[in-house]
Amino acid sequence: MNLRTARHATAPAALAVALTLVLTACGDDSEPAGDSPAATETTDDTATDDTSTDDTSGDDDGDAGTPDPAATPEDLTAAALAAIATAEKEADGTAYAIDDPDRDATWEVDVAVSGRTVEVEVDIAGTKVVGTTEDDLDRDDRQALADARISISEAIERTMAQADGTFDDAELDEDDNRYRWSVSVERAPRDSVDYLVDLQSGKVTQERDDDNDDNNDD
Repeated sequence: MNLRTARHATAPAALAVALTLVLTACGDDSEPAGDSPAATETTDDTATDDTSTDDTSGDDDGDAGTPDPAATPEDLTAAALAAIATAEKEADGTAYAIDDPDRDATWEVDVAVSGRTVEVEVDIAGTKVVGTTEDDLDRDDRQALADARISISEAIERTMAQADGTFDDAELDEDDNRYRWSVSVERAPRDSVDYLVDLQSGKVTQERDDDNDDNNDD
């Protein structure tokens, strides 16, 4: 073989090697373009912010609009009369005292049952019994209740029909061996008036306080 033929034979081989190197270099340059770590991090940060916003919204919804189970009824007289009826039905007796629900949001109704008294706690609406306790009842109190023609409920109704204020409490009251119903009516904060109701006639009179201590003490 002469030198000219040898040169023609080696030229295609050299060209093939050069082409292979070029293609390999192009393949290496394309690999970094396929990765996008920055895009992935941005997506994760956005998701975290959305989750934080949802949690805050949930807390606001849970705190809003919580009802108050101890809300005072608009008509305390009606609630008191309902509480008396509920207590008498629970204890199967005759109520002779009811205390206002200011302290623990329950009416405390004393009911005479034979030779004992049952204190019935009724919810502020006057419809549900919360608890009961028993104690002895004085013989004179039992006799006064047996002789009474006017019940404690009637005494409250008669008093509130002519009194100006809000019903507070009522009880069987004894003064100089004379029994009457005593009904307390609140005219303003720290200003209440007591009314006495005759057990037989139902006549209502305002009790006079000669000392006037309750209304003037600050």
